[in-house]
Amino acid sequence: MSIDTTSYLNSIGTSSSSSSSSSSIDKDAFLQILVAQLKNQSYDSSMDTDQMVSQLTQYSMLEQLTNMNTSLTSMLSAMNTQSATSAAAYIGKSVSAVGSSLQVSDGTASTSSYTLSSSLTDLTAYLYDSDGSVVRKVSLGDKSAGTYSFQWDGKDSSGATVADGTYSLAVAGKNSSGETVTASTVVSGVVSGVSVTSGTVMLTLTDGREVSLANIQSVANTDA
Repeated sequence: MSIDTTSYLNSIGTSSSSSSSSSSIDKDAFLQILVAQLKNQSYDSSMDTDQMVSQLTQYSMLEQLTNMNTSLTSMLSAMNTQSATSAAAYIGKSVSAVGSSLQVSDGTASTSSYTLSSSLTDLTAYLYDSDGSVVRKVSLGDKSAGTYSFQWDGKDSSGATVADGTYSLAVAGKNSSGETVTASTVVSGVVSGVSVTSGTVMLTLTDGREVSLANIQSVANTDA
């Protein structure tokens, strides 16, 4: 009687991303199967030495990969914790970050800005609601390269005040070749909290918006 450990290794090799607890069970099961194979093999058909070495090598590689994955996961978790701890220093500070979200509260929209790397004509600001629909277009005319502030009056295309909530801004115009170019938009606000989402450190602003720590461009003290 002989048990095919190679097939077993192949099956657990495809699940190397499973948790460390299940990987530990796999290793124990492998040893049990190997011992069972040695006990039950017939004397006239002993296990091929090369096959056994190959199987043990595969097992060793699997164990090393599992341990490496566990170590990397622990390191990433530690780095995120350290980054989040460092980011706590931003709480209470006024920050500017690359982003497009605008918050409307009681009919008043948060301030944002946009940067042009070159002169653009027919520049237009597009305001979108949470469903991605354009609620307002604002003509900004022709602008040379530089950074400009933008303040939306919180009204839609019909002149009615929009409902409170989160909206987004996009600014685009034509370059000298007639091509449409999108400007880089920046949002600002005061940081009220820090969180880690999918491995990314996020700063929460007082109006509820979130910006990535990696996208912060400037930090300033708030007025006392």
